[in-house]
Amino acid sequence: MNNNTEKLHCVLKPRRKTDQPKKILVVDDNPAVAKMIVMSLRRLGHAKIEIAHGGREALEIAGRTHPDLVIVDIDMPEMDGIETARQIVLLHPCSIIFSTGLWDSKTLQRSREVPSSSYLVKPFSPAQLQAAVHLAA
Repeated sequence: MNNNTEKLHCVLKPRRKTDQPKKILVVDDNPAVAKMIVMSLRRLGHAKIEIAHGGREALEIAGRTHPDLVIVDIDMPEMDGIETARQIVLLHPCSIIFSTGLWDSKTLQRSREVPSSSYLVKPFSPAQLQAAVHLAA
């Protein structure tokens, strides 16, 4: 096995149960994208995952479940992901991963106002998702 293959194998290996977030909240207004993220997280060994399809629903779920990690899309109607993350962190401090197709300088600057652990640009691979979750944990 060459070095690149070995590194990829390590990245794709499921995490030990002792060091993974206890609860993850996935927030995306696109049900297909949310489902893909959840399926990838489950394949990587994460089991306690909630889904919200908008900011208000995410706030309700976060208030009830107190997630350790929130993966949130930035471009959502009504309440965008940055405002959603800002309010969730005020309710319950947790790690944030912004997931978005937007990566202009204004969006990046706004996202820095919220304590976040990672920023994933769509489309992203399961390996990139796992790396972001690992850094956020």
